[in-house]
Amino acid sequence: MKKFFVCAIPGGYAVAYHHAHLGVTAMSDHLTRDGAEAEADRQNLRHEAELARAAASKMANRQHAFSAGRPVRWFEPDAFA
Repeated sequence: MKKFFVCAIPGGYAVAYHHAHLGVTAMSDHLTRDGAEAEADRQNLRHEAELARAAASKMANRQHAFSAGRPVRWFEPDAFA
């Protein structure tokens, strides 16, 4: 999923993203389109890595939810009972 994109602004290009409440929000401005695209690609890779890390963390927590519990104590049967 591409979150960051390049848009033209007066005097250069900007890396921007869509914000739910603010609309299109610029992160950084660049003189060349190549520099802006490289920054957008870097930000998109970082965003995808954060999503993958969050998904892995969610799966790890889900696995621990089923295995974590109260420990069970076991005693040898009493031979003289």
